[in-house]
Amino acid sequence: MPEPMVQFPPTTGYRPFTRAHLRRRYGPSNPLYEILETLIGVDVLEINDDFLYATTLPTDLWTVTNNGTGAANFVASVASSNGIALGDAGTDDNGDARMISASTPYTANRRPTVLGRLGQNSAVASSKFEFGFIDAAGAGAVLVKDTPTSTRTDYAVIIRDTDDDTNVGLVTDGGTDAVGLVASTGSTPTHATQTWYTYMLALNENREAVFYIDGGFAGIRRAGPDATVRLGIWFYIQNRDNVDNRTLSIDWVKAWQERVPFSGNAFTT
Repeated sequence: MPEPMVQFPPTTGYRPFTRAHLRRRYGPSNPLYEILETLIGVDVLEINDDFLYATTLPTDLWTVTNNGTGAANFVASVASSNGIALGDAGTDDNGDARMISASTPYTANRRPTVLGRLGQNSAVASSKFEFGFIDAAGAGAVLVKDTPTSTRTDYAVIIRDTDDDTNVGLVTDGGTDAVGLVASTGSTPTHATQTWYTYMLALNENREAVFYIDGGFAGIRRAGPDATVRLGIWFYIQNRDNVDNRTLSIDWVKAWQERVPFSGNAFTT
């Protein structure tokens, strides 16, 4: 007896491998949804950088600046065969190193996600780092974590600031709502020197921001960046004393969002 024919749904208007399909199947709060969507390449705009460069980061991908005595821009390091980007905040209290993606294509209504593996080679005490999405570079998105005051208008950043405590949290702000902090929930790792941690941050059109630490749900804030404000990928390291250098290492970063449909003639410059 012949094998039964596999019945596929009608092709007209049916797109099984889409973010909408994954969202219905798993739900947007499930980290599996955030990861699986990277496989739907036909529907997703994505970047994946392992920082395998000689020294200087390519300026068409990243914009880097710094401030303070001994501070240094983020640069690529091939000390590891995997590639690393390293920023140095120098020795001044509140000295910093900043890195933002050269383009800012990410908008909350396209459901962007950023995933990165970060660590601190220098002592994790007396330092602040930020990682996430921001509308423009500056002296950190947040002045102080625990009672946050914004320097930018629209952003969502995973943050650790020893001027407050040693915990990781999520701070968001948008033109619609006030800035606010949500502390990490559940079992979160104790941050140690020369230890890698994987952070993931996902935004959506409802202005929700969800973050994960080492694959575990860490918190959600429902007052994120406004839906159509263009955002870039953001890394920031700041010294919180005036004694030793504070550095941030990035092993790799991935980011993706729903692809925007072309309008007009996409084949002209």
